[in-house]
Amino acid sequence: MARGDAQDGDAQDGDARGGAAREGTARGRAGRGGSARRGGRGGAAGFAPALPGALEEQWKAISGHVGGLPDEAFAAPSALPGWTTAELVLHTARSALALSAALRGDPAPGLARGSTPGLAGGSAGGSGGGPAGGSGAESSLARTGGAPLVTAADYLAGTGARAEAIAATARDLAAGQAPEAVRVAFRDAVTGTAADLARLPPDEIADRLVITPGGRMRLGEFLLTRAVEAVVHGLDLGVPPARPALKTVVRLFTAMLAQRAPGHAVELRVPPFSAVQIVEGPRHTRGTPPNVVEADPAAFVLIATGRLAWGAALADGRIRASGERADLRFLLPLLA
Repeated sequence: MARGDAQDGDAQDGDARGGAAREGTARGRAGRGGSARRGGRGGAAGFAPALPGALEEQWKAISGHVGGLPDEAFAAPSALPGWTTAELVLHTARSALALSAALRGDPAPGLARGSTPGLAGGSAGGSGGGPAGGSGAESSLARTGGAPLVTAADYLAGTGARAEAIAATARDLAAGQAPEAVRVAFRDAVTGTAADLARLPPDEIADRLVITPGGRMRLGEFLLTRAVEAVVHGLDLGVPPARPALKTVVRLFTAMLAQRAPGHAVELRVPPFSAVQIVEGPRHTRGTPPNVVEADPAAFVLIATGRLAWGAALADGRIRASGERADLRFLLPLLA
């Protein structure tokens, strides 16, 4: 598995440790609202204008890796137990196509087993209809107009319940597909989806309403979930995450932890991207017994998604924890 570089900081990211109290307090307040935050502006980590570019950069990194894989690699087991590499690649392609489908007003991604080169549904492959705005999108939104908006955290929290269905779909997509068809399907899926997204006015992306497999969402929130898919499955494929996408996912996951366990007793640091205070108890301040967890970014993502055990990460130094409250296993994994 790829590993992040916890020391890769820059002035643009700021001092993650120094911002812990501010970030933890703000996100802890947001998290106490629980389900009341559904439909509110912005998500757990908020939409950043650079997110579409970060997502495209991550997709390109995966596409380059997939394009260089030898034919025999596609039938071999991936790092994700129970999945072949071909299944994982096509699932990741389908997660990108879900974005194009949402822009069209269709919650069903257009990757179909047996199609050539593995694409169906028009614009996802770079042809056919463009982004939503026509009658399909309007009618889909009208049918769900009374439903509360789903946040990125809401969407991701439901992945465990869908795991078996997701795996079955991936197996069906990959059955009988030649290695070159898998390569082309992934490349066309991500380039077509990036083109669809690029056609949107930038100032409309954050708050545009779309229909997704998880329900009605703001597009900025759905993009956060696509970043999670691309970073996590990139790691499954052995692709080091592109820095902007990794930063997005780390900040989303630390914000979700602050929502799950609001408080100030433990300082969670994932330098250089994020630092939050979490867990009820005495406030972590200078001069008090420290309860500090510090994690490498990629390792933190793997732990949050159940791919790396807490104990193993402690043993090899990818997580450093001190203090009697610093064992966060009771909060993890975030996505299960």
